[in-house]
Amino acid sequence: MPTHRISLLLVALLVGAAGCSWPGRALRGYAEADAPGLSALDEGGAFHDAPRALRGQVRFVFDDFGSLTTDELRMYSTPWKLTAAALVRARHEAQGDALDEGTLRRAMQEYGFLTPRRIANWRGPEPRLERPLGIVSGSARRGFPAVEIEIANFGCATCHAGPLYGADGLPTGEAWLGLPSTSLDLSAFEDDVVVALGRALEEPETLLATVRAVYPETSERELVTLRKHVIPSAREHLAWRRERLGGILPFENGGPGLLNGIGSLRFIVGVLAHDARPTELAWTSPPEMSGTSLRRSLLIDGAYAPPGVDRFGALSRAEVTPAHLDALAGVASLFVSGTQGVQPESARRQVPAVRDVMEFVHELEPPPFPGPVDERLAEKGRDVYRTACADCHGTYEGPLARQRLAVHPNRVVAQDRMLTDTVRWGTVDAESLRIMGEIGYERLIEAASTGGYVAPDLSGVWATAPYLHNGSVPTLWHLLNAEQRPARFWVGGHKLDYERMGIAGVLDEDGTYRYPDDYEPWSRPMLYDTREPGRSNAGHEVRTLSDFEKRALLEYLKRL
Repeated sequence: MPTHRISLLLVALLVGAAGCSWPGRALRGYAEADAPGLSALDEGGAFHDAPRALRGQVRFVFDDFGSLTTDELRMYSTPWKLTAAALVRARHEAQGDALDEGTLRRAMQEYGFLTPRRIANWRGPEPRLERPLGIVSGSARRGFPAVEIEIANFGCATCHAGPLYGADGLPTGEAWLGLPSTSLDLSAFEDDVVVALGRALEEPETLLATVRAVYPETSERELVTLRKHVIPSAREHLAWRRERLGGILPFENGGPGLLNGIGSLRFIVGVLAHDARPTELAWTSPPEMSGTSLRRSLLIDGAYAPPGVDRFGALSRAEVTPAHLDALAGVASLFVSGTQGVQPESARRQVPAVRDVMEFVHELEPPPFPGPVDERLAEKGRDVYRTACADCHGTYEGPLARQRLAVHPNRVVAQDRMLTDTVRWGTVDAESLRIMGEIGYERLIEAASTGGYVAPDLSGVWATAPYLHNGSVPTLWHLLNAEQRPARFWVGGHKLDYERMGIAGVLDEDGTYRYPDDYEPWSRPMLYDTREPGRSNAGHEVRTLSDFEKRALLEYLKRL
C-alpha cells in the first residue's frame, strides 16, 4: 500500500461535479466491479487460503480496494475505455498513429506508466498485465436498467513499482515492486486527458469507433452505456469544471516522480478551496518500500502514527510484530482514500486487505545493484556510513555484498538543523490535524505536525533518483556536494549515472543539468526548477567529509 497518498487524476474527475450524480440517471443505482487480477494467485487453492504475504503481493498489483463502483465514478475512478480511446484518438490525429493498443501503450509510457516485460521480484507464476502496471480495472454490470462499463482506478503499484536498470544505466524493461515510479507524471497525464477528451466528446460516434478499434472485444451493451449515459454527462461536467474550478483539480502533483497526497485528501473531504492550486505545493517523492515495516509513523514527516506509540523511537527488524503491522495497516488504510478517491468511511473497511499488503511489504527486499562495485572502496564507505549517516538513516547488517536494513531510527530531523524546503511539513496545520477526528480516523491515526522530516532508510537508493523529499537533487554526488547542485535539471525517463549515483547528465552553459546528447528519454521529461516554490534544493549539506570519504560512501550505497 502506498505510504504517500496520491491524486488519481483520471477522467472521472471531469464528470464528478459537486452535488451532481454521474454519469447520468441510469447509473444512479449501484454496480460494483470485481478486479479480475486478484485471481492471478493460483498457488495453494483459493485466494483466501494463500499465505498472507502472497495475497498482499497480488493486492499490491491488482486490488482496487473497493474503488471500482459506479458511485466512485464521481471521484477518481474512470470509464477506462473512453479515456484510453480519447488518448489514442489524439495521437492518431496529431501524428497519424494507428488506432490500436500499441498506440495506447506508447502514450501511457510518455507519462511514465510501465508495461514491463516482467516483474523481476514477483513470487510465483508471472501474472498477465491487461493494463499498464498499477492500473486496476473491472467490468461493472447491472441488469435493469441494462448497464455495463469497465471501471478503472490506480493501485499501489502505480507509484510503488519502478523500472530496473542494467549495468549501463539504461532501463531493462523490467519492473521491481517496491521501487518508486520516478518518471510517473500524473500532472501531464491529467492535462493531456482533459484536452484529448474535450475534443473527442464533440464527435461521440468517432470516439466510440475508436473504442471499438482499440478494444474490439467491447460489448454492445458497454457501447450503449457509453453513448447513452457517459458521454453526455462527461461533456456537461467537463464544461462545468472548467467554468467553476478553472481546471479539473484545485492542486497539482508536481511533475515526474512527485505526488501531492495532502492536497488529494483535503480535496476529497471538502476542505480545499477551489482556487487553492497556486498554494497547494506539498508534493513529495514516493519512498522505496522495503523498509516501511520498520517505520513507527508514515509519510515523509511522520505526520501519521498509530495512537499511543512513540513515533520517533528506533525499531529493529526483530521487533516487528503482527500487532505492529496491524497498526500500520490501520494508518495506511487512509491512503486508499487519497489514492483512489473513496470516502474515509469506505477506506476504513479496507484495513484487512491493507494488512495483507503490509505483510508483503515486510518481506520486500530492494533490487541488487546491477553494475560492478569496488569492494575495497565500499568497505571504507561502510565505515563512513556508520559514522556519518547511520544515526539518522538506519543500521545495515549482513555481508557487504548484500546489506539489509536491521534498525530504523525513525528520527525526525528538525527544520533548523536540516534546512530543507518547508512546504510539505508546513502543510500539516491545525486544519489538517482536525480532519482526523472529523472523518472518524482518530482510533487508527494520531496526526501531528512534526516540524521537520523523518530521515528515510536508504535501501535501494541507487535506483531512486532524484533525491530529497521533493526530488530536488539529481544525484547523490550533488547531495554530498551542495555547492554544485544545479538550479535546474531534467527528470523523467532518465538514464542512471553510477559514478555520481543518480540521473545521468551534463551541465549546460546556462547551468542546466541536461541529458547526454546521445540519450533519448523513454518517457516525457520535465525541467525541474529549484527556484520555484516547494522545489528548493537547500539543506542536508555535508561539509565534514573529505572527497575520498564521499567517493567511498557513494560506492557503499550501491550495496544497500
